[in-house]
Amino acid sequence: MKGVIAVLVLLLLPAVAGGAFAAPAVDPPAPTPEGAQLSARPGDRLTFTVASYLLGRNGDWVVSEIFLEHGTLRMNDPVITAVATVACDTPPGVYPVERTEPSRPDEPAGTVKGGDAWVTVKVADVDEAERRACPWKVAALPPDQPEERWPAGDSWPQSPWDVRTFQGGERVTLRGSDADLMYGDTLTSLGFTNRPVMHGAKAVVTAAVIRCDAEPGLYEVRWVGRDEVWARYRVARTDDAARRTCQDEAAKTATGKAAAWLLGAGTATLAAAGAVTWVLVRRRHNAFG
Repeated sequence: MKGVIAVLVLLLLPAVAGGAFAAPAVDPPAPTPEGAQLSARPGDRLTFTVASYLLGRNGDWVVSEIFLEHGTLRMNDPVITAVATVACDTPPGVYPVERTEPSRPDEPAGTVKGGDAWVTVKVADVDEAERRACPWKVAALPPDQPEERWPAGDSWPQSPWDVRTFQGGERVTLRGSDADLMYGDTLTSLGFTNRPVMHGAKAVVTAAVIRCDAEPGLYEVRWVGRDEVWARYRVARTDDAARRTCQDEAAKTATGKAAAWLLGAGTATLAAAGAVTWVLVRRRHNAFG
């Protein structure tokens, strides 16, 4: 009997090692083909997808006369996606959808620049009962999510909505470019223990430490002296043990800095005392020489 069990175990091992019982891998959504025609009903929310290597598309608008409001293409690694909802009063027909650059701050709100027709949407004809129920359908939709998900290996932040998650006490690196941050610019955030200053030659970088007592939630990073959000991050929820550990590490770091300062001050004092002693000895030698 033992021999039979051993044989069964050996037969099963390759299957387990090969992932026979592992969860199947989920393929990323395919980019929306150029010129494709999508089908929709009034009140439907549509998702539009482009390949993630088209980084210039991040932040572009997806616009059409049938949308309640334009969609915004956002990084959702491994693709870039936008969502838009078909208005309830849209008559049946085929409508073009365009990708276009967003309006500038100095342009009127909602300005849509001429873009290339990307895809079309065929809106179905619905009966009066479905059209009356459409506003309730739209109200039940989840709000559009502005947070972006960039590859973990990319420097942070890639955009103001590149939201990464950090732990209390964690030291994080912020990296900018000459186009947005300059050498010497100061950053501030309610979740930082310090006000980091950007520095560096080729890459403008700095480091910040997340406060141990920072409440979990979303935080903003701003330039000092400018009314502009440069980055956002999320502080993770931690248990009491992790928070105590963080406080202990912070205290240890502070103690180490104080000890280093005292050691430096003590060394300087001894050096000064030695210099005074040397001068006195020298004067005494000259007096009796």
